[in-house]
Amino acid sequence: MTELPDGATGSAVRPPLLLLASGCALVAVVLALAALPSGYALAAAVLVLQVVLVLGFLALVDAPAASGTFLIAVAAAAAADALALADDGRVGDLAGVVALGLIASLLHQLVRHPRNRVTEALADTLVAVVLVVCAACLVALRADDGGEDVALVALATAGTVLLVGRLVDRFAPRPVLTDGTVRGWPGLLVGLAAGVAAALVTAGLVADGTELADRAALLGLLVAACVAATDLAVDLSAAELRSGRLDRRKVDALRPVGLLLPFAALGPVALLAGRLVLS
Repeated sequence: MTELPDGATGSAVRPPLLLLASGCALVAVVLALAALPSGYALAAAVLVLQVVLVLGFLALVDAPAASGTFLIAVAAAAAADALALADDGRVGDLAGVVALGLIASLLHQLVRHPRNRVTEALADTLVAVVLVVCAACLVALRADDGGEDVALVALATAGTVLLVGRLVDRFAPRPVLTDGTVRGWPGLLVGLAAGVAAALVTAGLVADGTELADRAALLGLLVAACVAATDLAVDLSAAELRSGRLDRRKVDALRPVGLLLPFAALGPVALLAGRLVLS
């Protein structure tokens, strides 16, 4: 048997599934409520999501020079959200935010001392910037003509998939999707079905008689698949963590990342799917 490093005591305990399920549902509700009054309210809520997600991500990957990376990512988040609002939903300029984030990360590596783990630091910075730009796509979606309805349908779908899927996993975890995860096939399939149903119901309430209502099932399936895959990826990231003191910070970071990463990944998928549905 392979010996564990000093301070490691075995596979990390995942955050409670019921806690994650209720937390994800709450995040979906907060974002949906923020999307109702204006794009500015949603941008404020998304900015909070971006900041907390970056903090959790940097802790989870044990990023070197995390303070500088955090400042670059937060600046990129603010710039991406502002551009999404100012450009009325156009996202072409968001690529420029990623490019500037890469340049800023290179400059950061030149000025920091000691300059170690440079490649890792560059990769972590770029991933953090891409994550916040993906989340900004939710703001761009809200700014589209008809985007408010699409955003509400997408958020209702995402919250339902995560809530129902994790509840089923809590009580029927077998058979598991793959080695190293606590997610099961029953939770995935029931969650996907519940997400599509939530999309149909929400579209019927907010966009009855429109193309969105007619194509809500397709939108719901795309969104449901996206958030379910992201949720599985977060769970798999815990497979190599240990419950001892060495990985305690990383294990704690699983909670905010597990709660918020599916909604960041949702951004570009919902934006593209919404525009295809409404075209």
